[in-house]
This record gives sequence, structure tokens and C-alpha cells, in this order.
Amino acid sequence: MEVQYFKDLLNNRSLKATSTRVNLLTNIQQYESAMPYSAIQSSMKAIDRVTLYRTLETLTGQGIIHKAYQENNEVYYAICGKQCSKEQHKHDHVHFKCENCLAVTCEHLNKAVKLSLPDHEIYKISININGVCKSCLGKI
Repeated sequence: MEVQYFKDLLNNRSLKATSTRVNLLTNIQQYESAMPYSAIQSSMKAIDRVTLYRTLETLTGQGIIHKAYQENNEVYYAICGKQCSKEQHKHDHVHFKCENCLAVTCEHLNKAVKLSLPDHEIYKISININGVCKSCLGKI
């Protein structure tokens, strides 16, 4: 994804394509897996914590990024697919964390997971899976 793609995406969601927003999206995209907040904060040293938090919340609220994983007070962020909107995040995948390299990735399933609970209405299902990724398995 190019810088222009992110500028167009922001503009299409009625957001200004500020350098902070574009740089944040570029950093997350280039990370090659879901990016932990600590790494985002390190890569965005030029902005303060409040601005970074507000930027992350705005982009999440507009369906541009999503919280892919959360563990030990660390939140991992990933770029949303084109099917997400500010009205609804549509993620048809699970989040996988490799116990060896610690990468968090969005993995698509061969079959959709369908769950139901008696006397409940489900709006969202979030599945986190821990294990060893394909790259690390090849090194073992």
C-alpha cells in the first residue's frame, strides 16, 4: 500500500490526511504483522502519547485499523481490510500469536466459524490463537 492509498482512504472516511495519520498507517503496514503499541510509540516519537492515543482511536473508530490482539497490557494493531467501515468492522479471520517470534498475524480460515448461544444474540466473535507460526516451525 502506498502513501497515496492511505491519503485517499482517510479522505474517503471524511478525515484529514495528516502526516501523523499517514505515517502511523505506513508504519503499521510496513511492520508485516500486527504492530504492538510499544513499537508504534517508538516509531512515532515526534508525537505525544495523547495525540497517538487519539489517532489510534480515530482510525479504529473509522474502520481503518483494528485491535488484533491484546496481552499483558500490550495492544497489537493491524490495518483493516476494504470490507470494514466506520459502521462495522468485518473481520472474517482469527488472530494468531507465535510463541517463538511473538508476531501477531491475521489468519483467514478455510471454513467460517459459526457459534451460537441459547438465549443470546451475538454481534461479534474474536478468536485469539497461540502457537508456533509456519516460519518458526521450519527453523525447529
